[in-house]
Amino acid sequence: MVLFDEMNHTKLSIALSVLTIFSIFLIVDYLEHNLAFGSFHENPIITIGLDSGFLTYDDIITGFSIKYPTDWERGQHLDKSVTFLAPRESNSDTNPADTNRAGLGIMVIEVESNKTLASITQYQLNKLKNLYPDIQILESMETIFLGHPSHMIIFTATDNTQSMRKAMQIWFKEDNKAFLMTYKSDNQRYSKYLPTIDKMLNSFYTYKK
Repeated sequence: MVLFDEMNHTKLSIALSVLTIFSIFLIVDYLEHNLAFGSFHENPIITIGLDSGFLTYDDIITGFSIKYPTDWERGQHLDKSVTFLAPRESNSDTNPADTNRAGLGIMVIEVESNKTLASITQYQLNKLKNLYPDIQILESMETIFLGHPSHMIIFTATDNTQSMRKAMQIWFKEDNKAFLMTYKSDNQRYSKYLPTIDKMLNSFYTYKK
């Protein structure tokens, strides 16, 4: 995002160490749509209770950990992805802010060890353009996340609920795993949740099983 300028005050904290396309050549189209930009709720969700303060989520199967606010809703999906949704702003089921809540989704996919970041990036960018004819890429850049070469894109597009959304994706490889992190929100609330997303991403780390 030239909106990346909005985030420069934190720089997304990428240099310090943010569900589609990673297996990239293995994920079916509906899953790519869901993780790239679709509804976080297309897969069945297991709702998990929250306590006070930041909580730690440890994924012992895929090998990563992240902290998230206790007032955010955590959901685990059958495809092994995990999502963290911002609190509801009202009790209305028709409130657009609650219908399409801001959230962070994370997915880890096994890939061939010789698969390059460049090939993953090219495939993903092409796939996003095919999925979303009205996509507007605001920022696309190589960066470093957790010490790994990675790629970040920020874009807008009409999602599967026919709502205009803004999204940021970061992906990187570690050994034979590809990690995809997707933050999305409506345009009005995108900046509102960036500080929280920044803290969550700063807490993210991978570990060997």
